[in-house]
Amino acid sequence: MTACSSDDFTIEEMTLSKSEQDAIVKIVQTNVSIAKNAQITIDSVKLKKIDDTHYLSSYHGDEITTTSLKVENGVDLKYAGISCTSKSCYTSDGCIPHKDEKKCTKCTWSADCTKTVTSDALTN
Repeated sequence: MTACSSDDFTIEEMTLSKSEQDAIVKIVQTNVSIAKNAQITIDSVKLKKIDDTHYLSSYHGDEITTTSLKVENGVDLKYAGISCTSKSCYTSDGCIPHKDEKKCTKCTWSADCTKTVTSDALTN
């Protein structure tokens, strides 16, 4: 069993380990950098729960990438393989992975939302 450190995120008894968080941030940073053809840096991250689904939001520059998380073993949050990136939704919960994990929800005022799908095996 892994001991929890203060770097782990916990929300409503669910825990996203620091190592899982680091792996997700690396995937997001790589995917967004490739899409932009320029190196980006993740400025901050935040664990969120929206409509009974858990997400890790990564803030970079004036954009946000929200990554879907799945629950394992009843308490552990893990990378689910889909992220959605937006500039327009930076200050809202729009542009998030849909519950079907096949598409992104759009901001109500903008279609600025890009989906990225990456195998969840990359964090294992």
